[in-house]
Amino acid sequence: MPAWLGLVVLAVSAWMFVTVHGRLGEERAYDAARLTSVPATVEARVDEHRSRTVRHWLHVSEQGSGTSLRLRMSDYGSDALYESVRPGDRVTLVYWRGEARAVTFDGLTQQTHASPRGDWRLPMGIGQGLVPLGVLLFWTAWWNRHRYPTARARHIVNAGAVWVAGILAGTFAFFACAAGDSVTDVLLVAVCGIPPSAALGALFARLMRRRLRKADDTSDIVPRVPTARVTVRVGIHGDVPYSRAGYGLLVLGDGPPAATADPAGRVARVTLPDTLTVERVRGWRLGEDPDAWPGTYKFNGVVIECRDGERDVLIATRRRDAPLILGALLSPAAV
Repeated sequence: MPAWLGLVVLAVSAWMFVTVHGRLGEERAYDAARLTSVPATVEARVDEHRSRTVRHWLHVSEQGSGTSLRLRMSDYGSDALYESVRPGDRVTLVYWRGEARAVTFDGLTQQTHASPRGDWRLPMGIGQGLVPLGVLLFWTAWWNRHRYPTARARHIVNAGAVWVAGILAGTFAFFACAAGDSVTDVLLVAVCGIPPSAALGALFARLMRRRLRKADDTSDIVPRVPTARVTVRVGIHGDVPYSRAGYGLLVLGDGPPAATADPAGRVARVTLPDTLTVERVRGWRLGEDPDAWPGTYKFNGVVIECRDGERDVLIATRRRDAPLILGALLSPAAV
């Protein structure tokens, strides 16, 4: 699935670049054309607020014909002209192919939204931003097939860091479309975003490995016999009858520990047998433990390795609940 999705993303990116080529041609034609100027009078300025953006509208009336126009000013470049004019000011409208493409006033020029100048920037930004995402999806498909089945925790963290760096680089590349005056400028700014994105990805990997080492240290978890009835969240994995879908709770301090699906812990209980013995407590083993556990317990979880006869049993829980589970499993008084 990631490979197909990556192909779609890169195809969309390629189409965006094709669009850029066409819009650059329009911009060159506009710059080379003989433009028509028409005097006009400013009637009003209107700011239209939409979510986190503001659209600037200039209401003008052409002198002579009296034709009223509502011009949306370009989102690119300076708003100096729009901020300078006031109702009653005389401006000049610049026409190309029958439509007002720019407004001039007192030595200032600002493009309208209909101007082809800068139209290539948005598809350029989208195209650049999608390239890292498409590459990441292809790389993820390869990694999932050839590396994930045997990967250790630090390798999975490194894979996550690659995604962080790639997403940051893509985001930087998207916003780079507003920089400079040409496609070359935009590309150079996008490339300049790669080193800091890689550095932040490396920092992410370092911080995550540090958290993994801290989470893997279970020396502070000491058995504590529950003195009252309590229900804790767990995940039980193994070829045993008390490992059931939906039975994600463990009742302690009310006889033998029992798995249950009842939040109150009073019905649907499956008692853990006295043949279940604790071997050790450890942190996650990414790629070996059930995939849902790290996502459920984050770095606040541990795994209690047990044996029930010849069968391995794993109990995942929150670090703070592990002492009570250990106390209940190890202490005869809890049975």
